[in-house]
Amino acid sequence: MIPQIYERIEDGKYTIEALVLITDDGIMLYLGGGEKPHIGVVVMSQPRPSMKEDKTISCTTSVINRLSHKDDIIIAPMAEAICKKANAVVVASGGVHVDVVEDSDIKRLMRNMEEITKNILLKL
Repeated sequence: MIPQIYERIEDGKYTIEALVLITDDGIMLYLGGGEKPHIGVVVMSQPRPSMKEDKTISCTTSVINRLSHKDDIIIAPMAEAICKKANAVVVASGGVHVDVVEDSDIKRLMRNMEEITKNILLKL
């Protein structure tokens, strides 16, 4: 069986959930939530040595957004954090939809993403 991590932040219409599948040669991540979980973006983060020459791991990230979607602002940082921690390729997809979006909505969703990311990183 492929090792899995499941996390959920329950927060009304700002609820998000993530499923992480850990393969022998990479990690797959789905993040969905809000009022209509969907696929709005595909992200791939690949680890590499930092260009700062400090022997840390950084990553290069490619993003494919679905037309008129901005889900990368939530999912790409999560994929990058997991990539750096695991030193592994991460392919992430998903989408978070809230009908009326104000700056405060985005900030709340970003806080939830940061919390769910922290929980996943502790389990890696």
